[in-house]
Amino acid sequence: MKKLGFFSIFIFTVIQLIGQKPIVKLEIEPKSVQVGDEIVVTVKTNIQGEIDIDFPSAFVNGYAVMNGMEQEMDYNTGRVISLYYYSQNGVLKKEGSYTFGPAYVKSGSKIYKSNTVEVVVQKEAFINSSGEISAKQLKQNAFGVIEVSKKKVYEGEPLILNAKVYSKFYPTHIEDYQSYNAKGILDKHELSANNRLVANQERIKNIELYGITYDRSLVFPNGAGKMQIDPFKLILKRGFEGMPVVSTGIVVEVLPLPKNQPKSFIGMVGKLSMNCEINKKEIKKGDVFSIKMTLQGTGNLHNIDFPKINLPKGLTLYGDPKQTEKYTFTTNGAEGKIDLEYTIQVNKEGSFNIPPIEVSYFDVKAKNYVTIKSDEIILDGDEVKLSSTNSKGKTTVIAEKQTNLSESKDKKSDSLFNSSFVWVSLSSLLLIAGFVGISARTKKSSTIAFDKSISEGITLKFNWNDVENQLKDAEIALQQNDSNKLIANLENAILTGIRIATNESSLSKNSSELLNLLKTNMQDDGLSNQLKAILEKCQNARYGWGLSADESQTLYPEVKVAIQQLKSKIA
Repeated sequence: MKKLGFFSIFIFTVIQLIGQKPIVKLEIEPKSVQVGDEIVVTVKTNIQGEIDIDFPSAFVNGYAVMNGMEQEMDYNTGRVISLYYYSQNGVLKKEGSYTFGPAYVKSGSKIYKSNTVEVVVQKEAFINSSGEISAKQLKQNAFGVIEVSKKKVYEGEPLILNAKVYSKFYPTHIEDYQSYNAKGILDKHELSANNRLVANQERIKNIELYGITYDRSLVFPNGAGKMQIDPFKLILKRGFEGMPVVSTGIVVEVLPLPKNQPKSFIGMVGKLSMNCEINKKEIKKGDVFSIKMTLQGTGNLHNIDFPKINLPKGLTLYGDPKQTEKYTFTTNGAEGKIDLEYTIQVNKEGSFNIPPIEVSYFDVKAKNYVTIKSDEIILDGDEVKLSSTNSKGKTTVIAEKQTNLSESKDKKSDSLFNSSFVWVSLSSLLLIAGFVGISARTKKSSTIAFDKSISEGITLKFNWNDVENQLKDAEIALQQNDSNKLIANLENAILTGIRIATNESSLSKNSSELLNLLKTNMQDDGLSNQLKAILEKCQNARYGWGLSADESQTLYPEVKVAIQQLKSKIA
């Protein structure tokens, strides 16, 4: 009987895998940005195949490419779905509205198409410390200022800082950069998409200057009062000639939050919406159910507290909620969502009323606190009901779908177990499952690298084959004298190698953070410094004066040797 149960479950699982509907989803975070902000484009699918994305012509690809597999809960069916994903970062340099997609997945002779996503790009707005560039500065050959998004901000409100350099000559690159410093900052996040040496001509008070925007960062002031931001320093280079530049400083006023904070205030400063879901329609004594709360917004979303749920007697909350974060740092702050799943057990029979869940945040534009509420949840045993609060909070009851194999079905299956039909069917399914497994192993390196031990679970990681393929692409670019592709593939090869060496798979880590991880993990300044110098050379070449043919011939083997050293150190 136990064997029969096992094979029945096996057959059901294989049928589910084979019979599942094709899914191809295109996601973009964030969907509203300013010029130059980083966005991440992700395709998720349950189909193994080649992925192609229809990007707008104005989209400039970044170097953070990631692929793998993740699992998502389908709350409509109660099942966990395994999805392959591919992510690509990049920027849009002009304001406007852009359509991304559809994405296509080619599997055999079939092509599956995704949805499209609209992204709105707004013009960036910055002011300097005084609102004016002084006449004294305009007389200098080069000078620097710190630009800020606002002169006054509230505690916890996002603030954008830029290092801006002006010069009367065309600069080729920057050396010995020392960033601006500020006390009273809770945390700082580099917006690396703007760390590119691009000199644009600007006209200030009838004087033609070259302007460079550098070291763009997102910070969150902590504590009211005057926040002093100290100057940055650098050497501005024109070929082999260099000129030291020390910027002016700046003072930003940090305003305290109003004192009339509601008890449900979770520390959020910005904009917030809430959605709640309960995963069962019928609840009785002894049952365990969950309330999933989704908080979506922009601001200091990453620093909020857990909202509290007030439960009546007879219901017990188990520990802190399970937290899943999905947000990115943009010029609007931390933008995205946080899922909180509260686990609750029913300890006695009867009806229960869970009062509306209240969440309060501070709206910067309105300059006051806003409270949003979920619906009241009524548990009467046979059915879960909702009592609307009309307070912009949304609550949904979702049926938990379960599959039960009853004894009567087991007995019926037992009578068929010895039939040839069942054995033939089972053999066919085993062959199909085996074919699926072989296909998974032979797919291209641009998909997923699996851990060898299935018993330990599937582990997502980068593969050295990816690095080798990037080096091969670089070699082809070298033969075709395409310096842009050469530089891009060499940078990708180095960063992918560092991710493998440090077991780092997060898209949020930039090259500087990855190099710091490598230096910490290996305790080897020599190799880390060598890779840093190569990446700086690539960056200067890409956004400065390019590479000569001789420099290209030298750089390619230099990267190959460095990557081989990196690989040997972790072997």
